[in-house]
Amino acid sequence: MQMKPFLVLILFSFFLINPIVSEEKPVPPGPPKEGYFIVTYKNCSVNLEIDVNGYSVRSGNSNEDSSGQADVNYWIIPGTNKLNIRLSERKTNKKDKNKTDFPKEAEVKLILGQKGQFPDEGVLLHHYEWKEGNQTQLGEWKEISFEPPFLPPSELWKQAESLTLSKELETSAIDFLKDFTKVLNTKDNKKILSVTAFRAKDTSEVRYYPYNEVDELKSIQGMTKAIGSTWKLKPNNYKFKLLCNQQILEITDQKSEPVITSKKGAAIPIYLSRIGGKWVVVR
Repeated sequence: MQMKPFLVLILFSFFLINPIVSEEKPVPPGPPKEGYFIVTYKNCSVNLEIDVNGYSVRSGNSNEDSSGQADVNYWIIPGTNKLNIRLSERKTNKKDKNKTDFPKEAEVKLILGQKGQFPDEGVLLHHYEWKEGNQTQLGEWKEISFEPPFLPPSELWKQAESLTLSKELETSAIDFLKDFTKVLNTKDNKKILSVTAFRAKDTSEVRYYPYNEVDELKSIQGMTKAIGSTWKLKPNNYKFKLLCNQQILEITDQKSEPVITSKKGAAIPIYLSRIGGKWVVVR
């Protein structure tokens, strides 16, 4: 039986095309070029302390089991970043209501998520898991260094000076906070915005929200209406800590609590940088 010319043409075309098609391989997608760096954690029967580039994600003082998450985009810096984890023994007694018989364990994940995603839907960058018998001993810091696949948009790292702690630097920063507290108590929305404008613009950019000055003024107006002129700077016992390649100065009291508080129960965490030779509120 002789094969018809048309059918021969179809078969010949198939053998010409098929090898080319079969050699095509799907290209795996690369890491996202924007998104949110998220730390998730859980701990049981052991205390857990976490920081990212010096920023405290979780204090190790709590004696309670927990699970949670924190967006750390504000603290991601150019170059090598450091996720630090420390586990410590709990101080308990027989009457301690927080004492449990559950095994000691902890887990920390660094995840890159996208807007609208749950953290477990993001890209897992690092995973640290600890159980009793793990080589990392209680009380020791575990450092995880990583290079971010992209840098969240921020002008801060291009402009902020590298700082070194000294008595002069600390005194200068406290003088700035005294003036900042006075500005807060003026209830002058535009004057307050002039001091906090860098923070408002930069943190909006880091979070991929467009900065809107009108909206920011409304937010400040709401704050001044609720708080009034009741802001107060704690008088002494300050603790100074450098974060993020020594470009941010955190100021707290000795218990790591904010030093600017109000009679209404509000508080303002203080993160400052030196830009153009002047102190600026940056986070």
